Amino acid sequence: MRTSWTRREFILAAGLAVMPEIVIKTARADDWTGVAPAEAKPHARTWMAWPSTPAIYGGSGAYYESVQETLGRLAAAIAENEPVAMAAPADQHTLAAALCGPRVELVDLATDDMWMRDCGPVFVRSAKGPIAVDFGFNGWGNKQAHARDAEVAAGVARHLGIPRHAAAIRGEGGGIEYDGDGTLLLTESCWVNDNRNPGLSRADIEAHLKSILGVETVIWVPGVRAKDITDGHIDGSLRFVKPGLVVASTWPGDASEWGRAHAQALAILAKARDARGRGFEVVSIPAATKARSTRDDVLTSYANYYVGNGALYTPQFGDAKADALAKETLGRLHPERRIVQLDMDRIYENGGGIHCVTQQQPL
Repeated sequence: MRTSWTRREFILAAGLAVMPEIVIKTARADDWTGVAPAEAKPHARTWMAWPSTPAIYGGSGAYYESVQETLGRLAAAIAENEPVAMAAPADQHTLAAALCGPRVELVDLATDDMWMRDCGPVFVRSAKGPIAVDFGFNGWGNKQAHARDAEVAAGVARHLGIPRHAAAIRGEGGGIEYDGDGTLLLTESCWVNDNRNPGLSRADIEAHLKSILGVETVIWVPGVRAKDITDGHIDGSLRFVKPGLVVASTWPGDASEWGRAHAQALAILAKARDARGRGFEVVSIPAATKARSTRDDVLTSYANYYVGNGALYTPQFGDAKADALAKETLGRLHPERRIVQLDMDRIYENGGGIHCVTQQQPL
């Protein structure tokens, strides 16, 4: 388990990004009311973001290039089954096109890094059509340069020509896990945190999320604060397969703060009920312990997968036994999808995963 800061070197921006003005306004507050569909519902496309700042990865060189190559391979794999749009500045398009392949659409948007799940919009459906929710990305509490990434959600909304809802709370898409049937799962450590939402209580944040995402029941688990750059995003450990069924990535025998928080989360889920009164079945997938990568920061969780159209994209870490068990378990839980295991070490070495670099746009 991670016991120190991970995912990228912390590079503070010289000036913190300022949220742009709301350029699309509605006549009534309820025009913003929508529902976030489950990830497993059909997608119009997958959104991704190009890593454009060499300094985040130690400067220009072989390692940075391999990060870009890894992301390109993932984009190409997803594009075999659904449209993929890659946000990237124009001066990166030639390289991105070569690494992503011809099926990936390149959208001229400036980016700092590749974590589209966190900086991009969360899409909800409303009676008047799709809405892009902008949670005001601030570099996971001002831990990394983010002036360009702070504008990605707005840029995606402009590109699609859909309304953007600038949320009154800050957070990231990787910090929420919703079942599409009224239930939301998240950690206190990243949301009830003064580096995102100073002065706001858990009740305040919950009320906002219910309104924004159309959820009825919010289940809070503790998470871990100030041990990784995200302050303990939920999508590294707990994911909805469907309403009432959750996948948990576990680290057997882990006695660290991470292990204790995970045990607390499982105890909370054992007693909780979802928006429809269902209890939760939890299926655990042990994390890889013999990973190919030897970097201290590698995240070996199989929970950080992405559910696409017709396929599920999950890592393989070079731990033959753990990789095989994860593929078999995910295939059993998602029988309608092909399980695509990929070597994504360069993404997982930086503290995130396949889910963190993708964001679904629902049909």
